[in-house]
Amino acid sequence: MPTLSNRIDGTHVHHAVQAAQIRDVHFHPAAPTRPIPRQLAAVTRVFTDRAHDVAALDGLLTAPPEGTAPVIVITGPSGIGKTALVSRWGVRHAERYPDGQLLVRLRAGTVRGPGPAAEAARSLLRGLGTNDVEHFPWKEEDLQALWRSSAATRRLLVVLEDAATADQVVPLIPATSECLVVVTSRSPLPALAALGAHHHHLGPLTPAHAVQLLSRILGEDRVRAEPAAAEALARACNGNPLALALAAGAVVLAPAHPLASHPALVATELESLPMTTAVALASLPEPEARLLRLAIVIPAPDLDHLTVAAATATPAAHTLQLLHELAARHLLDRTGRQSVRGDVYSIRPEVRELIRDPVHNQRLVVQRYLDHLIAAAQDTVQRLTPHHRVLPRQHRHHPAEPVHITDDRTALDWLEAIAPAVLPALAAARTLGEHQAAAVMVHDLWPLFHRLRRTDLSVTCHKLGLDSARIWGHPMATYEMTTTLAISHKRAGEHEDALRLYEDGRTLATEDQDLERVAQCTAGIGATLYDAGRYAAAEPELTRAIELYADLDDRRGAGLAEVLLGSAAARQGNTDLGIPLLRQALADLESLTPPDPLNVARAKVFLGEAQSLAGEHELAATTINIAVQEFVHLGHRHWAAYGIEFLGEAAERGNLLAVAASWYATSQEQYRNLGSSRDVERLQSRLLALLTE
Repeated sequence: MPTLSNRIDGTHVHHAVQAAQIRDVHFHPAAPTRPIPRQLAAVTRVFTDRAHDVAALDGLLTAPPEGTAPVIVITGPSGIGKTALVSRWGVRHAERYPDGQLLVRLRAGTVRGPGPAAEAARSLLRGLGTNDVEHFPWKEEDLQALWRSSAATRRLLVVLEDAATADQVVPLIPATSECLVVVTSRSPLPALAALGAHHHHLGPLTPAHAVQLLSRILGEDRVRAEPAAAEALARACNGNPLALALAAGAVVLAPAHPLASHPALVATELESLPMTTAVALASLPEPEARLLRLAIVIPAPDLDHLTVAAATATPAAHTLQLLHELAARHLLDRTGRQSVRGDVYSIRPEVRELIRDPVHNQRLVVQRYLDHLIAAAQDTVQRLTPHHRVLPRQHRHHPAEPVHITDDRTALDWLEAIAPAVLPALAAARTLGEHQAAAVMVHDLWPLFHRLRRTDLSVTCHKLGLDSARIWGHPMATYEMTTTLAISHKRAGEHEDALRLYEDGRTLATEDQDLERVAQCTAGIGATLYDAGRYAAAEPELTRAIELYADLDDRRGAGLAEVLLGSAAARQGNTDLGIPLLRQALADLESLTPPDPLNVARAKVFLGEAQSLAGEHELAATTINIAVQEFVHLGHRHWAAYGIEFLGEAAERGNLLAVAASWYATSQEQYRNLGSSRDVERLQSRLLALLTE
């Protein structure tokens, strides 16, 4: 029998696998096309001194112990230059870490508090070129494990900026001494020291170097003309590089004024304020000051110009200009650039401390922001899941310039980018009593939870959304939150919680005499029981769901329930019932308009499993292989790996043990690439069982 060697590069299948010719199929990830990541920011030409600190960091590059990456923690107050020092030092050692330099901001000082390690892991994986966010693992521990696995074979410099706790850092440390982790923090992290991390405290510039920094910004002639004022300004800024840069910036903007008239030297009311921001706020023009006062109210971890424009009722083009000006004055940090959103900014923590007085229209700002998020989320859900039910919305404030969602890719990019903003927005909405907005936002963000596999976030958000829907008192919203929370629990493997919620949903639907919703909940109960391996208990629920869908003339709903009912029968040994049910399900799903290719492929994979259980192993291999190729073409890598595992089972039932082992190893490799530890462990058990036969 000839042997076929198959490859799947990205989403392209090379050669077809024929029945019984399934021995040597190899899956290879597409070759990386992105350049080596160099994410450290460029160091400005006015960078001054720090020779002692650079030498101290060099001295910490000793031979680390095997098995874990060394960790260096650089501490110091805001504006002292921690990030600039890391960039300066990291660029010097670029050759030591040839696979790249990655930087992720842990955002200790933002409105939402410290970010979880899983969120940072997503950012690091994207930095390595892993952009297939739809197939990131659902569980946080699996996501962190995928990052560590990806880093284990590389030599990387990983910079974790603005850490608040050791818990943010420890899950991200690669298990290889070939990498280095540098952490910046405003305070020491003793828990990391206990794990062997080195701490280095970064202090202020000396008076001489502080004056030197002013000279490099203002020019030597300006400083020589007023040496006493320059020295006084350096003292007033306490040697803080950012404060010095801000002070010098104010001088540059007022060239006719002498240094001695600088606000930091003459305004006594500023003496108790942090110099890093007081000198900039003192001379801030009113348009920038207004935007900053309003932007601080926005409950978001970072800001883009369309968000700020919508929340502050400022024209988008003018907002873009004002944000650029605020960043130039170091009142905002430009933290990067994202697809769809453009430049992204964060408000410096000390700015939040200084501008404490709430604006009189705080509620209006938050309402506008929520409406902006909901409008964009509605665009994404209509594009990505057009069958999703629409809840009533208030339509209070239409953004002058909406987010530009042009295709599926930009919709997914926007959802991935705003994921960290969801919980802060929900908390703000509920605090202000905006429960309709909270429920509608969660509902419209369904593609974030469904397509981008954010199960952890989905459970939390839907619990809050369900509570808000009940307070709002809207029956349909309550039902939708109940059933989508049930789906979230089911995906998290929390079957009892899912069953309870589906029963609640069925009760609500029965009271409203809504046959469609009764069918959905009945099918959900059957699917949850099936997922828990309780096939006999699932059968009556799935049978009833099929009857209800038939009354509704809903072939898609009936087809999906038939897939599970047929599979449940086959797995209990009744293939004479299971195979006809699966063929009927496949026919129903193939007849749909618009088509549903994913569920057609799912029906084929379960049909192939049933054929194998009936002893038709070659036919099963053909059916399952066709389904796997369709999964790959659709980009559903988890289902492709699952289908390959089915091929292994078919081969094992046919007593082709070497073939089965090859398929199991291939499936395990795919699951490992996807960071799905539970699936990797299951396949390892299968392989070990084969070795003992």
